[in-house]
Amino acid sequence: MGTAQSSRPDDAAILAALPLPMLLVGPDNLIAYANHASENFLGKSRKRMIGSDISSALNCMDERFNAALSGIEGDLSAQDMELGTLNGPVIADLSISNLPGDTIWRTVIITPRHSGRPHINEHNEAGKQQALGAPAILGHEIKNPLAGIKGAAQLLARQIDEKHRPMTDLIVNEVDRIARLLDQMQNLGNVAPSNILPANIHLLIERAIRSIRAANRALPEISINYDPSLPDVMIDADAMVQIIINLIQNAIDALDNKLDSVIGITTRFVMSGALRDSGNDRRAIKLPVEITITDNGPGVPLHIEDELFAPFVTTKRDGQGLGLAIVRKLITQMNARIAYDRDQESQLTHFRLFLPITTKGPDA
Repeated sequence: MGTAQSSRPDDAAILAALPLPMLLVGPDNLIAYANHASENFLGKSRKRMIGSDISSALNCMDERFNAALSGIEGDLSAQDMELGTLNGPVIADLSISNLPGDTIWRTVIITPRHSGRPHINEHNEAGKQQALGAPAILGHEIKNPLAGIKGAAQLLARQIDEKHRPMTDLIVNEVDRIARLLDQMQNLGNVAPSNILPANIHLLIERAIRSIRAANRALPEISINYDPSLPDVMIDADAMVQIIINLIQNAIDALDNKLDSVIGITTRFVMSGALRDSGNDRRAIKLPVEITITDNGPGVPLHIEDELFAPFVTTKRDGQGLGLAIVRKLITQMNARIAYDRDQESQLTHFRLFLPITTKGPDA
C-alpha cells in the first residue's frame, strides 16, 4: 500500500489544494491519498483512510452503490447518497472517474448537499417556478462532472509543455466561473446576485469572446464597435460573461455556417433606458448602457417571438430551450433588461442588453 500511495505524487499535491473532498483510489479499490477537505467532511484522518477500502471509508448506506463501487472500474456517479461519518449521517453527491489516460487510478469527488439550500417555492406562479426550476435541476447534475473536469485539467497541466498551459488554465478558470454561476442559480431564495459590483463592460465582452473562441475554432469574425467613453456598469461580472457567451453562441447557431456570416457587438450610451424597481418605492432605475449583439441569421419565427425567453422554447433541432431563459433570469437579477428585435429591411437580428451604471449620489 505504501507503493500505491507514492505512485502518483503529483496527483496528491493537486488533491491537497482542492476545496471539495476528494480521494485518490488505486488498485483493488484502496485509498492512496485523501485531501484535507475529505478528512473534515468524513471525520476521519488521512492516516486512517489511506490503505483502506473505498467502500468502508465512504460508509455509504446504499448497498446498491457499494456493490457498483466494488464491481465497476470505470466512471460512476450517484446523487443524494447518505454517508455515515463520525459526526453523524450526511448527504452528498459522489462522482468517481478515471484519471486521464489511466484505467487503474480513479478520483472520488464528494459534493456535500446542504439541507439549508433553498428550493423552489411551491407557491410561486407556475411560469416563474418553471423558469427557475430548470437551471436549478441542471446545476445539480452538472456540478459533479465540473469538479472532475477541473481536477483532470489540473493533473494534465503538470504533464504538458509550458506552451500549452494557457489552455488548461482556461479550462480551470471557466469551470470555476460556471460553478459560481450554478451556485447562484441554485440559491433561488435571493432576488439579486450577491456580487453586483462596478465593472468595465468591454473587458467582460473580451473575456467572453476569448472563452467562446477557445470552444469554437470556426468562430466567424466578430465586428466590434465600442464606445470607449462608457462608465462602469453595476453588474455581476461572472453572470454577465455567461450572458454574452450565450448570446454569441445563439448567433453562431443561427448562422449555421453561412458563407456571408455577420456577428457584431456594439456598445453605446442611450438616454431612454429605464426600469421600475420591484421594491416598495418603485423608483426608476436608469439603464443607459446598451450592448447589442447582432447576426444576419434568419431570425426567430414569428409564432415564438412572444415566448422567446421562456424555458424549453427553441428552434434548434438539438436544443433544450434553456439558454435564453437563463439569460433572462440572470439579467433580471441584475436590475437590467434584455430585448429582441428583427430588422426586416437589413435582415439583421438584434439582442439588446440595457444595464445600470455606477452612481455617486442620489441625484447622479
